Parts: sequence; C-alpha cells; structure tokens
Amino acid sequence: MKKCLFCPNPANSLEHVLPQWLFRCIAPQSQGTFPVQVGRYVEGKGYQDRRNHISLSFKARIVCTRCNTGWMRQLESNVAHIFQPLAAEQFPVFAHDYFNKLKDYAPTIAFWLSKTALTTSFALPGRQCLAESLAPQIAQKQAPRGVWIDVAKAKVAGIGAALTKMFPTINGNVFTGVQTHTAGECFQFCLQINHLLLRVGMSSGAEVGYVAPEGLMAFRLFPDADPQVPERCEFQDINHFLHSIVLRTWAGCPGEVPAFLK
Repeated sequence: MKKCLFCPNPANSLEHVLPQWLFRCIAPQSQGTFPVQVGRYVEGKGYQDRRNHISLSFKARIVCTRCNTGWMRQLESNVAHIFQPLAAEQFPVFAHDYFNKLKDYAPTIAFWLSKTALTTSFALPGRQCLAESLAPQIAQKQAPRGVWIDVAKAKVAGIGAALTKMFPTINGNVFTGVQTHTAGECFQFCLQINHLLLRVGMSSGAEVGYVAPEGLMAFRLFPDADPQVPERCEFQDINHFLHSIVLRTWAGCPGEVPAFLK
C-alpha cells in the first residue's frame, strides 16, 4: 500500500478530492451529486484522456484515515464556513466587500487551495500529479512557500476546476508560446464556485502578468494582498480566468524558459 501524502502512515482512506460541502453549498437539493469530467490536455493534440465521474465518488486513495478524519476534516469545516456566503444569490453585488473580508482568512484559503490542488492532481488521469515536495509544507498546516492566490468574480455562475502546468510565456519581451514552465513546482489550479473564482499558482523564477482584455484584473489575496479590489474583476467563467495570465521571464533568471522565437 502506498504511503499517505502527508505522513508516514499507509494511504488507507479515500479522500473526496472536491469536497462534498462545496456542492451542497451550491445546490443542496442535489445531495452533492454532480457529473464531473476530468481529462489530460496536450497542447496541439487536444484531450488525450477523458473520464466521467460523479462528484461524491470522485475520490483518491492517497491519504491515511488519521489525516483524512483529523486536520483535513477540520480544514474543510473552516473553509466551508468562510465560503457560506457563496450560496447567496446576491453574491455578485457585494463581491467587493466580501473580497476585502477574505483578507482575514487569506492564509487558511491558501492552505486549503494548495491542499486541494495537490490532492486533485493525484486523482486526475494522465499522470498530472504535482510535485510531492509540496506535501510536507501542507502537512504543517500552511501553504507551500512561493504560492500566490487570486480571486475574482464570474459573470456566469457555475462550478468547475482546472489544473495545468502550461502557461503563455514571454521571455526577453518575446512571446514564446504556451509552454510548460519547469522551474520548481510550477502550476496553476483554478476553482469556480457559483460566481466566485479562485486561483492558486506557483511560478518559480517568473513574474505573473495579466493579459485579460478590457482592463480586467484579478484581486491578489496572498501572500501580500492588494491594497484594494480592482474595479473590473468580473471574468466570464473559469476558462476565461484560467487563460488571463502570462509568465514573464528574463535572461538568466532561475525559471528562464528557452525562447524559440528570435
């Protein structure tokens, strides 16, 4: 039996990768059952592997019973309380005030999103696992060093998750296409809950730039929250949000991506 991601114990417990409270918060009448499609996307080749799941059975045997029923359950309970306002229909109206209140919970949200990104990666098909080196810091009940958190509004309500290691990249002011940024544990994980968009990312050695049109800008929540919420922070949906950033690298930086265009 494999070892638990977060401790030396055997991985003898099934973890709900996308928490049940999340679905029930959005649509209580569903009892938490939603169709979920996951897949491995390869640039230029399309989807190489797709599988359909029902959310309550979307699990992975990657943790032990002690972790799953201990600190992980407590974390889910804490985060569910933070995000309860998402069930309100008027959320988009008071989103700016709500985002400012999220500053008080930023470390917890970063911790939870990092944990969810890592566990989700181990449940996806196609070997999309994030680096296991992220796990020891998460086991210490904190977000890994180097992660950043963005939040925004979604114009179209929905629920979804997206995980990628591919980023549009600019190196030396030259656009080098969409590439896998390999320095450190580089990734981007986005989650949409009703009208809320959340992103946790890591981009060692590269700066993050925003490329959304019409002045759209996400609100940086962690590690250093922006002084104020941008006036225009409403993206269309999770896909629009996912593709709204570009990594900016420079000659000799630790995460330099080779420029294919001269």
